[in-house]
Parts: sequence; C-alpha cells; structure tokens
Amino acid sequence: MDASSVALLISALSLVLAGLSLGWQIAQWLLSAGRPKASLMHGLSDGAQAWVGPVRKDGTGFDTTSLQRQGVTGSPVVGVQVTNHGRAPVVVETVAMLSRGGSARFVPIGERIGPDLPLTLQPGSNASWYLSAEHAELLVRSSREVLHERVSGVYMTAQLATGKTVETPRTLRIR
Repeated sequence: MDASSVALLISALSLVLAGLSLGWQIAQWLLSAGRPKASLMHGLSDGAQAWVGPVRKDGTGFDTTSLQRQGVTGSPVVGVQVTNHGRAPVVVETVAMLSRGGSARFVPIGERIGPDLPLTLQPGSNASWYLSAEHAELLVRSSREVLHERVSGVYMTAQLATGKTVETPRTLRIR
C-alpha cells in the first residue's frame, strides 16, 4: 500500500468518526430538554383518592362497573397524566379539556382535582389532574347542540411554561 492510499483511508475514517461525533452531540442536545407526554385517564374519584386507568385505543374508558361491584364509591372523572421523560424539569401551567372534532374548550379553575398549578415536574416524574365526567358530557353536548359540531368525544391538554401544549393522543368517546 502506498502513502496516498494510507492517507485516503485515514481521511475516510476521520470523516466517519467526525460524523458519528456530531450525531452524538446532536442527540445529547435533543435529549437534554424536558420531554413531556400526556395520557388520558378515566375512572372514579371520591375526592381523596382516584381509581383510574388509561383510556383505551377504541375510546372506551376504564371499566368502573367492576370497581363499583367491589365497593368502590365515587363519581366518574376524566383526567390527564403528564410524565416528564426528559432530563430537564418541565413546568405545567394549566390543563384543559377539549372536544375532539370541535372548538369547545373547558379550562378548570376551581373544580380540578390534583396538585396546584403551576407545577414543576422533575425528570422521571409525573402528575395527574382530574375533572368530573359531567364536564365532559356538558362539553360534548354543548358542542353538538349549540355549535352544531360533529364531536366524537373529549381529550385533554397541558399548557407548559414554554408555551408548548401537550395533548393526549387518545379520545374518550362520549355519546
């Protein structure tokens, strides 16, 4: 192997190594921020505690009848659980319930169950806020009857201090 071939091989390896290093630096920068995710929850709450589960892909809520057969009492609730998957804290400023397929929105001020807002979520932590399921039914009914919108159900959002809004990808179907 002559000197020019060796120089070309070393240059090619250096270029590959530099590209990998740049990719690693970009990945570290992207992963160093807060990465909030929101999940739609449904269940029962008696004010002091909540028995909830995630809304299923088909839009049905958590099976509260089995809880009631076991003696759990409480009123139906719909909620949002925000989890910080990132490496930096995230500040949640407000939560809201919206109609999927419509423009109606319900922003609770005093009726929400959960920690006070604004709330700082540390990396790897989560927090949940719940609203009465009656609010969801009223929101859907008003969207359909007053605004004449084709609404399939409700979902929830969390507004962050950065101005970003995270929303639950699933919708709780309301008839």
